[in-house]
Amino acid sequence: MDKRAATIAGLLAAIISLAVGMGVLQFLHDNAMGLPRLLATVALGRDALDRELVNNSEALAVGVAVHLLLGLVFAFIISFTLHRWGFWVGVIGGALFGLALYAINTYTMSRFFAEFYYYRSWFMVGMHVLFGALCGGIYESLERDRRSIYRD
Repeated sequence: MDKRAATIAGLLAAIISLAVGMGVLQFLHDNAMGLPRLLATVALGRDALDRELVNNSEALAVGVAVHLLLGLVFAFIISFTLHRWGFWVGVIGGALFGLALYAINTYTMSRFFAEFYYYRSWFMVGMHVLFGALCGGIYESLERDRRSIYRD
């Protein structure tokens, strides 16, 4: 597994998926900060959802940090699972991993963070699938094969 490619893929996929998600939420509901605030609840608790207690810049900073950290963790799992299978397997396998990640995040995390329950939607399914597909595709595009010169 190429750790450099996994790191870059995780960060890029996390940034792109968060930007797309915030853009869609801004367009549909005029609430781009909804997604970073939800992510900030992992570190700050329910107070992150209250604009009186946590300002937008703090919620954005913490939400982005949480998203990038989780993106790196999931990128290493995707990379370890899908490496050396090619670009399209990376994209499709990553998308399927994103779908599984949605189920885990939404249905398991809502037990610990009740506010995640309200984010069970096709929008969130799409965001997870987008992250996984981007991560798998970017990783496979950047992966360097390190083969031994003594290989048979």
